Amino acid sequence: MRLSSFVRQIALFLLLSSVLVSAQLMSGKNLDVIRVEKTGISQGKIDSLARMLGEQQAQGRQIPPEAMTQLRWAVIDNLVGQELLKLEIKKQNIKVSATKVDSLVKFFKSQFPNEEMFQKELKKTGATAAQFREKIEQQIQSETLLEKKVPYPNEPTEKERQAYWELNKKKVPINDTISGAQIILKTQKGEKAQSISDKKEVLKGLAAQVRMGKATFANLAAQNSDDPQAKKTGGVMSRFLAKDKGADFVKAVSKLKVGDISDAFTTSEGVVVFMLTEKNDGKYESYKHQIDYILRVNAEQERQLAIKAYLDSLGKVYKVQYLNKDYTPPEAIGASK
Repeated sequence: MRLSSFVRQIALFLLLSSVLVSAQLMSGKNLDVIRVEKTGISQGKIDSLARMLGEQQAQGRQIPPEAMTQLRWAVIDNLVGQELLKLEIKKQNIKVSATKVDSLVKFFKSQFPNEEMFQKELKKTGATAAQFREKIEQQIQSETLLEKKVPYPNEPTEKERQAYWELNKKKVPINDTISGAQIILKTQKGEKAQSISDKKEVLKGLAAQVRMGKATFANLAAQNSDDPQAKKTGGVMSRFLAKDKGADFVKAVSKLKVGDISDAFTTSEGVVVFMLTEKNDGKYESYKHQIDYILRVNAEQERQLAIKAYLDSLGKVYKVQYLNKDYTPPEAIGASK
């Protein structure tokens, strides 16, 4: 989990560091609005990054002004944080092995169909292969320093899950509804038994990929389900009564625990595998999955606050200047209180 998250951070780091250099120059707004020691951060770079990230999130929709402001603050925190970490990495002389860098470069490349596609995407960022490798090395150094100062939280324990349940069990809904996601391969009236059996084997293989952690159920549903909405929803089915889906559905899912995937089964519409994500029966076992997720999110939020506090402490060691009030976040890293 950390590795995939880490790779996404590297991708974001590349975007924040190189793809918008040309946009910055074209903007005509090259005056520094922030300085971290001797390194300047220009208005053009911040605006370009915020605009790019906004376009990625909005996907064609109009971005409200307040949302753009929040993106600008996030970009500023990211850029200032990067510069402070670079200074502290140099001070502590943090090194990473070439083997580790090579391994992550190889892993990142493996996310593309082939070398040609990787080079094509790299070219879009305006970075060379050497710069790409250097930025991965910098990111590993930053992660090494942050994990040393603000370690990752431990996995939630059973005692912690039970304690959360005792505090919140009176708030959970209790009814006969369930939620989940399905992959369906539709069948035709009179379809041959062998064809139906073949579809069950296909679904059996897809379910096995999810159980082994090789793919997510949502992605496989989007790619393989005959439900036209699955490409958007990942096969998600919001709260419903199992009995409304028919006796075959009820039988197939009745013994599932939250997080389980059913065997392939037939319904009046086709052949289905179903993953149960919510069961509102008021029993602790049915909510463990959700509780675990909530505790992980809470722990990560606490870690992000601790990282912010650490960066603020670095801002007292190294000089951070905010030169324009419109580019000074309300809780700016390293700003004078």
